Amino acid sequence: MADKSVDVIEEASEIKESGPYQTGDEWELAQRVQTLFRAAFDAKNQLGLVDLWRSCDDYKHNRQNPKQSEEHPGSVTNIIHPNIESQIADLVDKPYSVAVKGWEPSDDMFAEQTANLMDFIMFRNRMKQKLNLAEHDRLELGTAIIKVWFDDDELEGRGLPRFEPVSPANFFPDPKLPSGHLIQESEFLIHAVPKPLSWFRERFKERGKYVTREVEVPYNPEATFTDAMTDEVETVTSEKALLLECYMKDRDGKMYCVSVANSIVLEDSRKVLKGKKLQRRNHYPFVMIPCYPQRGTAWGMGDVELLMPTQDLINELDDQVRMNARMMGNPQVVIGMGAGRGFDFRKWTNKAGLRVPMRDQNAFKVVEGRQVSPDVINRREKAFQEADLISGRPDVNRGQQPGAVTAASAILALQQAGQKGVVHKAEMFKEGWSDVLELLFDEVLEHWDEEMWIRVDGDKPDWKFVNPKQLRAVPRMIPNALFGILPEQEAMVNLQDETGKEITRDAQFDLRLDMGNGFPNDKAFAFQMFLDISKISYPDGPLIGRDEMRDFLRNNVGIPLKENNSRGQQEMLQQQMMMGQPPPQPGMQPEMSAPPPMQPAMVDPMNQQVQAMSNMMPS
Repeated sequence: MADKSVDVIEEASEIKESGPYQTGDEWELAQRVQTLFRAAFDAKNQLGLVDLWRSCDDYKHNRQNPKQSEEHPGSVTNIIHPNIESQIADLVDKPYSVAVKGWEPSDDMFAEQTANLMDFIMFRNRMKQKLNLAEHDRLELGTAIIKVWFDDDELEGRGLPRFEPVSPANFFPDPKLPSGHLIQESEFLIHAVPKPLSWFRERFKERGKYVTREVEVPYNPEATFTDAMTDEVETVTSEKALLLECYMKDRDGKMYCVSVANSIVLEDSRKVLKGKKLQRRNHYPFVMIPCYPQRGTAWGMGDVELLMPTQDLINELDDQVRMNARMMGNPQVVIGMGAGRGFDFRKWTNKAGLRVPMRDQNAFKVVEGRQVSPDVINRREKAFQEADLISGRPDVNRGQQPGAVTAASAILALQQAGQKGVVHKAEMFKEGWSDVLELLFDEVLEHWDEEMWIRVDGDKPDWKFVNPKQLRAVPRMIPNALFGILPEQEAMVNLQDETGKEITRDAQFDLRLDMGNGFPNDKAFAFQMFLDISKISYPDGPLIGRDEMRDFLRNNVGIPLKENNSRGQQEMLQQQMMMGQPPPQPGMQPEMSAPPPMQPAMVDPMNQQVQAMSNMMPS
């Protein structure tokens, strides 16, 4: 039937052609990309990153200390997971905003509009969700990688600058790169990621239909993690191929991208863009943010790698304690020859109510078990303290009891003392995301040219009508002193060419991602702080009154208190006390005092004369 619907999976079976026609230059280009990919892959293996990242991922997800035998307990007391998650909570669970500062006075006039645009882009990109993934990569594997591009299909065809965390397993930089912040000095960068065959057919209309299924590839980045290859259990779910996006620069310094799969050049940006730039400043669209920098390489070190020896020590000590307890619960027995020649040792078990015939009932001896050495217990407790020292996360930062300290100021002091490592990570993380914002702003200048409404969130949500094209036509301004204009006139004037036309340029800004680093936003801490501040009083009254405390308990804590209508009653009680009347007893309605008698008004002779004159004037 001609009108029968065919899904994207079945469509792959209809392609019977062997492959597309490629020129000799395209074939050589595909082979060069494959050669660079293999070299970068071997460099990562030389550093041991593939095995290290697999171990870090397994330790984080409780795949550690496997059982060696039936007697081996295989103890796992995971100290890595809560440590990582508490740090990520401190780094991510805060309000964020984009701070924009212009390079010149003319740029600063568009700073607020640009800040609103960048906040809108971050919100539409699900900032918190992607930030959470990026910080997991940074703390667990040592490096977070962010990719920036422009999606023409977003916002109903208007397009949207996009960013996405890239798994370190799928990123292959130039091995000569000595540090992550020097990524723009690389000769090439490769993003290798498996994609479904249907994606190739949709993305590359001309040659995507020739891409065939790949499962056994010599250099498979998906083999890095334990759970990354679960789609290959069945053939129908493994219809995929490895896409290589190789970013390079030509002799003129212009960046271009070559997409390769199955040794087929699917797309060359130089032919698609036809002389246009792939990136406004010819920068690679990637940013690397390390956790702990390492000398001689762009890859960083994560907290999981630092905590793995301590985790192994705790698991080993737990095994000793459990094995000793099992021996004491099921003790060893020494049986002498007096038990008889026909005594069957296999029948003597730890089963309840066991009857064992024996020639001499005293021909056995129970080997008394010994308590585990106190050194094992002490060393185990010391290992937990060492884990806190290594990660810089004391117990009070993880939400555990801070001992006898209950005052909010004391708790805050303890947390600030224990958060120095996290604060430093937050600063480095904000520096890296500043580079991401600059790449996003490049996409705004290069691709966004349609006016639109954007929502501005805050205490009072509002909508702004913005025109991104204005950012590409910012006037050049110079001091008026160069033209001999008097100081009391305009301080700046727009620069014009010989024909009198205003000279413009692209806007230039310093962009920075701000994350809240103030008081903890925990409700329990805020409640404790309210209790402490409520004790402060001044001659005219307390710093925090009953109304403010009731509002906080109702709105933030969730206690179902009624709406507070006692402000008027309090004012009336204060007036009664000032007039000498006793306050009402509990349970009684306060009596309204009678108003004071009206006093005769004092008549001003001057006002009386003015009133008489106004009455004599004709209307």
